[in-house]
Amino acid sequence: MSIRLDRGQNGIVTVLMDRPAKRNAFTLDMYREFGDAFDMLNADDSVRCIVVRGAAGAFCAGSDIGGFDETRSGAEQAREYAEFTLAMTDRLKLTPHPTVACIEGACVGGGLEIAAMCDIRIAGRGARFGVPINRIGLTLDYRELADLLAVIGGTRTLEILLEGAVFGADEALNKGLVTRVVDDDKVGDEAYEAAGRIAAGAPLVNRWHKQFVRRLQAGGELADHELAQAYACFDTDDYRNGQRAFLNKEKPVFAGR
Repeated sequence: MSIRLDRGQNGIVTVLMDRPAKRNAFTLDMYREFGDAFDMLNADDSVRCIVVRGAAGAFCAGSDIGGFDETRSGAEQAREYAEFTLAMTDRLKLTPHPTVACIEGACVGGGLEIAAMCDIRIAGRGARFGVPINRIGLTLDYRELADLLAVIGGTRTLEILLEGAVFGADEALNKGLVTRVVDDDKVGDEAYEAAGRIAAGAPLVNRWHKQFVRRLQAGGELADHELAQAYACFDTDDYRNGQRAFLNKEKPVFAGR
């Protein structure tokens, strides 16, 4: 298994991409394992936050080019490959749980796309970013482009794709690809501290906020039932517990109800 789950305290789960000899570049089996892992986590209401990271000081170097002759030898086969792999990574993109990317080392190609799907992206100063696929004659498809556009817009996306450069964490921060840059020896601590702050909040509220932001990004007029959902929190045990704890100057304990 090259995708590993580690369940920590307070509902924090780590999804570890574990193929260090290839800087965690994905094989077809890894995509399948990745999708299966998120299917399981997405159905688990005890999860409070998911940290996505790579093994051995690298985040992810994308898809393993060494397997392209077998999996992407022509346009039709490449389309089938993309349909499958994007269906697997969509499990991360559409997860109801908050997600934090802990980015060390290489974060390029499909690895950058995976990081961009996370809600918070924390990078070490030594991390490297890019999508240099014009160097091997490949394009991103519309769905992959849409994910990058949602994070950094068209101008930045084209800058990355047309130049094909690999760049550092400070530039990634300037482009909006990451939300925070810290020293390399602190990136893990910073990611899990962020996850801890998320996990301490009301889980239903965190999930609702993710849902609301996605809906607004999709555009279009909100229906009455969507507008009403913004007030559903007032009928939850978590709201009553949180209000009581606040008035009593206590730390709230949320049950996700």
